[in-house]
Amino acid sequence: MSTVVLGTGDKIMNIMKDMDMGIPGLASLSGVHENTLLNIMAGICEPDITTLCRVADALGVCVRELCPDEEQYTLTVGKNTLAKLIVISEINGVELNDLIASILEKGIEENGFYG
Repeated sequence: MSTVVLGTGDKIMNIMKDMDMGIPGLASLSGVHENTLLNIMAGICEPDITTLCRVADALGVCVRELCPDEEQYTLTVGKNTLAKLIVISEINGVELNDLIASILEKGIEENGFYG
């Protein structure tokens, strides 16, 4: 029996279909440009952590629900974002991996990054 492996774009499209939401609606709710959403849904690129969190928030789902079906995945994180995460992990006495896992699970807003 083969298992279907879904990427981030596939998962976003499935949720949008269930919600009867179009790309303009998701772009409006998430603040992510339509072209960026199209590239993600087409599998041309994977979203960065900020984009992924904004899309998840707009769809009302946990970020982990949008992650590709793999044991591990890669997200591009800019140097400034990584530096901020390192500082926050040091201030809070939390390992960086634990902080990132918390952000992926609970979302960026609950961790005080944007609002």
